[in-house]
Amino acid sequence: MRRDLRKGFDLNLHFRKRFSTGSVNIFIYFVAIAVVGSALLQLPIFHKDFMSINYIDTLFTTVSALCVTGLCPIDIGRFNIAGLSLLMLIIELGGLGLIAFFSIYIALPARRLSLVSRHVVRDFFVSDVETNHVNIVKQIVIYSLVIQFLGGLFLSDILKENSEENYLFFGFFLSVSAFCNAGFAPWSDSLHHLNTNIPFNFVVMFLIVFGGLGFTVMQDVIYWCVTRAKRILFGVGKKHEISLHSKIVFVMTVCLLAFPSVVYLVLEWGHAFRDLSVPSKILNSVFQSVTCRTAGFELVGEGEFTPASTFVSELLMAIGGNPGSMAGGIKTTTVFLVLCQSFKTSADVGYLSIFHRDIDYSDTDKAASVLLKAILFIGVVVFALLLSEHSALMDGRISSGDITFEAISAIGTSGLTRGITSALNPLSKIILIVAMYGGRTGIITLSLSIPMKSQMVKRFVDYPREQILVG
Repeated sequence: MRRDLRKGFDLNLHFRKRFSTGSVNIFIYFVAIAVVGSALLQLPIFHKDFMSINYIDTLFTTVSALCVTGLCPIDIGRFNIAGLSLLMLIIELGGLGLIAFFSIYIALPARRLSLVSRHVVRDFFVSDVETNHVNIVKQIVIYSLVIQFLGGLFLSDILKENSEENYLFFGFFLSVSAFCNAGFAPWSDSLHHLNTNIPFNFVVMFLIVFGGLGFTVMQDVIYWCVTRAKRILFGVGKKHEISLHSKIVFVMTVCLLAFPSVVYLVLEWGHAFRDLSVPSKILNSVFQSVTCRTAGFELVGEGEFTPASTFVSELLMAIGGNPGSMAGGIKTTTVFLVLCQSFKTSADVGYLSIFHRDIDYSDTDKAASVLLKAILFIGVVVFALLLSEHSALMDGRISSGDITFEAISAIGTSGLTRGITSALNPLSKIILIVAMYGGRTGIITLSLSIPMKSQMVKRFVDYPREQILVG
């Protein structure tokens, strides 16, 4: 009896070591909302035709909204205002709701976060989790809601000028969806009918980019603006230095907006953009580089792009947005650190130095770990989908390229599709549900909450060293 109790205690201790409380609570949060949301979306009152929808499709749509992805096997036009309102609530719960959930969790009396749970909270939300974390999260939620409200007002006014009947609701729905990088639009054709509306698309792009900057960067920018204004207007206040993290985010954001835009413009000038005017071609190329990162809105169907442009889109979807933001994917700072470390030569001894700052070895090791696990995760999901859709592939109904695009879109929580989502079988949809959750939370939580035994046990022995031929 005593041996059984001790064995049970050891198993429980092993489980707690392997999975942090923070990551377990994230999983419970997502599962609870997915179950409730999918059950509600089954109700006929949320559909225009009052017809029932397959549960796997409502579950898929709920998880897609919760993971702010945008993939949807259902014609979005089937949902009435009540259905779209429920969908908007789920999107908000997957974005700001997750922040509010953790702020409440860490603010509970006598709540002590483990070291791993602190890392989960820090990587998802804010860097300063040790002090004033609740106040910081409150500020983030307030600022985010204000931005969404202002975005909704602008979009509603633009839609009103375009004679949209439900301009007010659609404006706020799009504002929430864009800021949360969800990619859900209230029309069946996404944003195709607005691909020449410059003011509308600029507002949408601003919301996507700002929502994908990350909460740490958002906090950094707001503090910089406030201190700068005080110094200019009143001549008081300390100078606020932009953090290294924010600088890297800005560099990567500009690069991932500028270079792909030029590539899309050149490659699609006489192809996907052939029927557009020159200003509209420029607008669509910039929008494509923005939406591919994690947003999922479409101005032009993904099936119309050339293979080279599709490859660029897959790279952008895999990279995703910035840490601590609404976005998913590998993350920009991860790719930046891996690239810098890769081009570091043997002459560059010591720490990796960026912008006159040294990067700790733990950060570069973690970046390499996240990148490798993401690549493996993508490979596993693509392979599973290829097996699941064997018949459709052999019949020529879909291609392996479509499968790869869909898998990367799900893992990167981008939500773009080449039109095969509704045609996938139930098993493939379940695989994509897992992929969307993994892209939103799993890559980080796996990297943080499943440490190797060598990390959990202090080692007192140094083994003999040997060199391995590399490259």
